[in-house]
Amino acid sequence: MRILTPGRFDAAALYAALDAQRKARGMAWTQVGNEIGVSPCAIMRTRLGGRMEVDGMLAMVRWRGRTVESFTYGYRPPE
Repeated sequence: MRILTPGRFDAAALYAALDAQRKARGMAWTQVGNEIGVSPCAIMRTRLGGRMEVDGMLAMVRWRGRTVESFTYGYRPPE
């Protein structure tokens, strides 16, 4: 069971956002990794909720055009 602590990074949400963008653009994971600058293995670790290197995680978040905060549990966009 996963504990959803407010403010904690949600790797599954990042993976879902990457996957949605990948599908929308008709890309393979290898292409996504090349465009982001990370290995497909790094992306798969995100899917599995594994530990991520900060620079890779920041690159993935940047590729989605979002903030790190938007991938944290309990995040609510400003009104």
